[in-house]
Amino acid sequence: MVMRPELIAARQRLILAGLYLSKYDSLGLKKLGFGSFAEAFNVIGYAMEAQPATIKNYRDEFDPLFPNRRKGWRKRTVRQYRWKVFEEYKDLDFESFTGLIQSFVGYDANS
Repeated sequence: MVMRPELIAARQRLILAGLYLSKYDSLGLKKLGFGSFAEAFNVIGYAMEAQPATIKNYRDEFDPLFPNRRKGWRKRTVRQYRWKVFEEYKDLDFESFTGLIQSFVGYDANS
C-alpha cells in the first residue's frame, strides 16, 4: 500500500487516529510519546482541527474489535464508512501506521 497522507481526507484521518489508538492501546500511546489517552486526544484532536472527544469516540467505536480492556461501543456495530476504513488499513504494520498518524499531527522524524 502506497501511503500519501496528504491525499487522505480529514474525516478519514480522524477515524484512523481512533483506529490506531484502539488497536495499539498503551503501546501506541507510548510510541507516539503520550502519557495518557487524554493527552493523545487533546494533541491529536487539536492538531487535526477537531474536538478531542472526536478522537475518543472513534477509538471507542473500534474497541470491540480489539483485545483491550475497554469495552467501547460493544452493543452497536461499526458504521459502514468506518468499517471501510478499518478494512483498508487493518493490515498496516505498527511502524507504518505510527508514521502515518505522526504525519497527521505534524511530527517530523527528521527533526
